[in-house]
Amino acid sequence: MILIHIDVNSNYKDRPTMLWVVILIVIAVGILYLIQGAMVFGTDLDLSGFTEELEGYEGFVDMAKTLIASVYIILGLLTLIIAFLLYNGSKGGRTILIVILIISILVNAYALLIGGIIGIIELAAAIICLYILYQPPVKAYFKV
Repeated sequence: MILIHIDVNSNYKDRPTMLWVVILIVIAVGILYLIQGAMVFGTDLDLSGFTEELEGYEGFVDMAKTLIASVYIILGLLTLIIAFLLYNGSKGGRTILIVILIISILVNAYALLIGGIIGIIELAAAIICLYILYQPPVKAYFKV
């Protein structure tokens, strides 16, 4: 039996191992946003129950769909840029991510309070990432 031991204070490719966890989570979220944007673009909205109410507004529905998909794609690209900034040791990238994580924690905690159990995974991931960003090896990498 081979036992692999990874020290959380170790480095991989001159970056703290814990930072790689954050970078991979941020990349996964960015890719998820891009996929969601593509899915919105590729989905036809079934609005057959609202034909009377939407008469004359068909263009508005298409515009709203395009806007929603575009927002997801822009969020995905921005998230991937943040991952790149983290990879390069940018203090600004770290600061932006910390602000986003705090907002995410507040929003998901509120969602849990009103009964939205789905946000528990996002809440846990945000708390873990925020915790990791304040660990001494990671802070040292960003020279904070």
